[in-house]
Amino acid sequence: MNFYQSHGNEMETKPANSRPYVVQNIPLQSFHAQQVFRRGFDSYSDAIYSLSVVLRAVGTESQVCDMEGLIDEKLNKAQADIHNEIIRLEKVAENNGITLDAINYSHPAVVEARISSHRSAKYAGIIREFDGMIAKLDAMWLSGTIADQEYSRILYEWKRRILRIATHVRGVVREAMIESRKKPQQENPVDVPSVSDDAVSLQETAIINDASNSSESSEPSITRNAAAPGAFSWLRADR
Repeated sequence: MNFYQSHGNEMETKPANSRPYVVQNIPLQSFHAQQVFRRGFDSYSDAIYSLSVVLRAVGTESQVCDMEGLIDEKLNKAQADIHNEIIRLEKVAENNGITLDAINYSHPAVVEARISSHRSAKYAGIIREFDGMIAKLDAMWLSGTIADQEYSRILYEWKRRILRIATHVRGVVREAMIESRKKPQQENPVDVPSVSDDAVSLQETAIINDASNSSESSEPSITRNAAAPGAFSWLRADR
């Protein structure tokens, strides 16, 4: 998108920021992983790219590293928990004589992920591993080993958890934009994508409407170290 600035009767075009990226084609078998990718990846990728620029414009390096560490912790925890869930499902399948690799899907897809940071690659990897977990879960459900209610609950909690990572980052960027606008004296104000107040909740609302009523997500809370007050004191609350 181009932005225009008026200079008398002339209009000067301000080109959009040119960002580096690589394209990664990711095969996703299940509808649920495809849905999470469509609703979460692009917004997460845009926000996480802007994150390091915005945070470093309004805070200290130590505060930036702290917040990036919290995001990395969420990503690493989600990835580790998916691995553990896959191991659990494989053990249950083995005990019940179920062949997990016999599952097929009617509409598999290959999605194009534009990787603009290493944290974008990590998030794309989580979605891909989630797709693999869903394949095992679907095989268990089709065999009757997992009841409908348990199947819906697991889907609901994991889809919501992965999307919450994206909405958390979007919220951080939105608040950082507010902080940067409070500093009119800075020489180089930061241009970042606009994020509406309602956008953060839309992803979770869509997932909640798609799933049956379930128990609250079992995602562990992140323990935060106490820090001195600063530009990022408002980021300490878990989002």
